This record gives sequence, C-alpha cells and structure tokens, in this order.
Amino acid sequence: MMRRLILLFAIFSVTLLAETITLDATLLNFDDLLKLLETHSRVFDVTPPSTGTVGSMRYLEYNGHVLANVEDLYILDNNKLPSSGVPVETLKLFGVDYVQTSEGVKIITCRVNSIEEIGRTVVVNFEGEKNFDVEQTQDSVRIIAKDWLLFRGVVKMPEEVLYEKENVRIERTAESDGQFRILLSAESLGKYVVKPFGERVDPYEKDVVFLVGYGDGRIIVRSFSKDLNGLDLPAYSESLKLARKIANELGYKLEECPVYDIPVGVVGMIVLLREKDEMPVFLDTIERLMAE
Repeated sequence: MMRRLILLFAIFSVTLLAETITLDATLLNFDDLLKLLETHSRVFDVTPPSTGTVGSMRYLEYNGHVLANVEDLYILDNNKLPSSGVPVETLKLFGVDYVQTSEGVKIITCRVNSIEEIGRTVVVNFEGEKNFDVEQTQDSVRIIAKDWLLFRGVVKMPEEVLYEKENVRIERTAESDGQFRILLSAESLGKYVVKPFGERVDPYEKDVVFLVGYGDGRIIVRSFSKDLNGLDLPAYSESLKLARKIANELGYKLEECPVYDIPVGVVGMIVLLREKDEMPVFLDTIERLMAE
C-alpha cells in the first residue's frame, strides 16, 4: 500500500512507495529532511538521526553530519547555507543516494552490493528494499532492477539487467536478511555418472553422481544444511532416498555427513566399496535402481 506524506514547505511532497521515495522539490526544510532521514534509516536498518535543541536552535545529526536550524537560518557542519533550506544535493553527505528523473528526485532505497555464483547457487547481497526481480526466460535466468537502485555503487534504471546466465533454470529460491539466493539447475536431466572418489564434480552436473572409492562398505550422503534455507533440500532428499535403496541392496552402512565433494544441489553420494571385486555388483545395482 502506498503511503503519502505532504510536508508543508513551498510546494514540496514526498511519495513513499515500497521501492522508492520521490521528492517533488529540490529544497528541503528541517522537518522535511528529518522525516526523510528517519525513513532512510528504517529502510536500511541503520541508526536513525539524533535530534536536539540549543535555545531556539534545533539540530539533527546523521551519518556523521550535523544540520542546525533557527527560523530561515541553516547551518551544515558549522557552515551557513546560502538558502533558507537544504538543497537536495546535500543528501549525499548524509549517505542518501538519489537520481534526478523527469518524475522528480528519486531517493534510492536498494543497494545491491554483489551478485556472485557459489557452485550452482547465485547469491545476491543487498541492503534496503529488495528492489529487483528474478526472471526465468525461455533459455536463461535474469536478475533485473524493478526500480532505480545502486548496483556495486553504480545507478541502475528500471528493467536494467544486473545478471544473466544461459541454459539454466530456477530450481529454488530462498531469502534472508540482506541476502537472496537462487539455486539453478541445468536445462536437461540426465541419468548417472560414476567417478573416482576425489575427482571434481561440476556444480551444474545434471546427472546423478556416484563418487566411488574403497573403504568399509559405506555410502555417504551430503547432509542437509539449515544455513541454506532449504536450497539443498530437493537434492538431499533424492540422494538420501536412492542411497537407502543401494545400501539395503548391498548391505552397506549409510551415513550423512557435511562433505563438500558433492556440490550443493547435485544429486549424488560417495560410495566406499569393501573390495574391488564388488564394483560389478555395485554397477549392476545402480543400473537396475536408476531404471525404476
């Protein structure tokens, strides 16, 4: 729902939306600025402006800068301002980012600090409002700006693409304070692949992976992590279900362990055969179970 604040100072108004704050003037009085900074501090979850009075003079402090006012006199950091108000350009000193548009001055309420790939997971670190969308196109996944925002310190306009990766699909998303994660999957689904234990597994591997080594007759599944907000749950569940069947068939032990040999989101397991001559039996078993 839109909230609208009409602040009495010349012809000045602030329109507060979920994504942006719009100013209809370029000169703010003390009360206008205070309300704007209070909103800004809530959006970015930082210490709100402090206020006080000295005689008839009132002041506010925010982001290390002090504005004092009495009647038409404005003093910023001990320097008298030339006008009877605070120019919009001064907002930069208070850590408030904005952009001048045909619709007025847009106060930016989202900073996307980074977008990085960690295995099959795209991690978006941001501050303020989640002012971006994740879009699945026919052959790619894109992250686009919903409204004006900062991306790595650069102003981005609405509909501008912040990130794109081809030949993948969105498998699952999760959000926590200041972070949005997208688990990607390859377009096509394969069958399975057997690799020697210790060999690298592609984070975008579309097949079920069996890393085979030798030990005491044990199958190890990467354990579910609460820290990932459910991103690894589908792969974990499928891996565990298949591992149980194989362990029952071969009489092996089953173990869940936070191993990193199997990337997040990849269905697979580590298989430790007791003897080399068990390999044919193991291969026959997975061939039959995978065909079910």
